[in-house]
Amino acid sequence: MPTAKKSAAAKKPASEAGGLRARIAKALGVSEEQAELRALREMAESLGLFQEKRPEQGAPQPTRHASPQAGYLPQRLYLLMDGRGLDGRGMPQEVIDLPCLIGSSKKSNVWINSPRIETQHLRITHGNEGWLLEDLGSEHGTLLGDKKIKRRLIQDGDEYRLAGYLRLRTELR
Repeated sequence: MPTAKKSAAAKKPASEAGGLRARIAKALGVSEEQAELRALREMAESLGLFQEKRPEQGAPQPTRHASPQAGYLPQRLYLLMDGRGLDGRGMPQEVIDLPCLIGSSKKSNVWINSPRIETQHLRITHGNEGWLLEDLGSEHGTLLGDKKIKRRLIQDGDEYRLAGYLRLRTELR
């Protein structure tokens, strides 16, 4: 009888790992192997096991903004907003689901409870060029500095103002 209990206990972690792999891969929009490789790389880096390899001359180099379909994972994008990390009172929010909708709709990926923010104010996507921010025709607009923007490639440290007042900063990691 003890062997039956060990067998059932041994199967649970494997099925739990498989379930986690599948859920994470689906959330990131990549294969399970790519999700697992990303997790292993992050663990190795956090343990100091990652040694920077010097690329061979003439070897093709992966781009930092390659699409997931090309076999490389995109650089991670984090959003920091007033009251949610920008001023130190909250945590940055990682963009995982694509497209990422930002707005006042409770169905938005990033919900902002404000009458000046449109139901669907912004959309963030990822393509071959990198992360792309697109204003969805909002009445009060999206500004970078004092310039109203419709569509822009996101750069690390960009600080946007939604509806002219809500600060949104981007961090690429």
